[in-house]
Amino acid sequence: MTKSSRQGWIYGALAVFAIFVTIYFYQALCITEDTWRWIIALPTLTLAVLTLRFSKTTGLLIPMALLASTVGDYYGSEGVFLLQVGFFALAHLFYIGDFFPSRAINPKRVVGATLFTLAAAAYIGYIIYNLTFSVEAIAIGLYGVIIALMGISAIVQQRRFRSIYILAALLFVVSDSIIAYGFIGTVPHATIWIMSTYYLAQLLFAALALTRKSPKA
Repeated sequence: MTKSSRQGWIYGALAVFAIFVTIYFYQALCITEDTWRWIIALPTLTLAVLTLRFSKTTGLLIPMALLASTVGDYYGSEGVFLLQVGFFALAHLFYIGDFFPSRAINPKRVVGATLFTLAAAAYIGYIIYNLTFSVEAIAIGLYGVIIALMGISAIVQQRRFRSIYILAALLFVVSDSIIAYGFIGTVPHATIWIMSTYYLAQLLFAALALTRKSPKA
């Protein structure tokens, strides 16, 4: 593939992504009827298709994470909570599989990972403590552990643009933390905060994958 053809694919996909994000927010914030809920999945699906197109250099793990997230988005839009959580947990396992093999352990990264772990454990514990015991509460707890492991693997990995991987992981954590808090309290303008951080995280992960010259780069 020529350089101009690759750029065409990328710019075209980013334009489609931006259009779908705009449509989603318009539908979610401006239309009172609960219609076209599945639109929530289209931005991430666009990123999945784009990264799959260049999987020889991106590797398959990030495209598979994006595909799993797409399915999670769809089931979330249909109100099927356990399947939503299950597919997002699978997405984070794919991200962990991509990040963790390139880990590099040094004191600064250990300190960063430790602080993140303590904060994540405290927050997950707070949410679970305030939830009524149920299958959903168990699922939230297990999911919290998995996304925390994703954040840790992003912190200790040593790919190029490591700080941006960490930013993307933290944005994902923030998005899901707001969702979790919604089970015990109210977050003003929750949809805006949840989906803007989520879409930005997925966009950063896809963009980072596209910078690679090989799956191990």
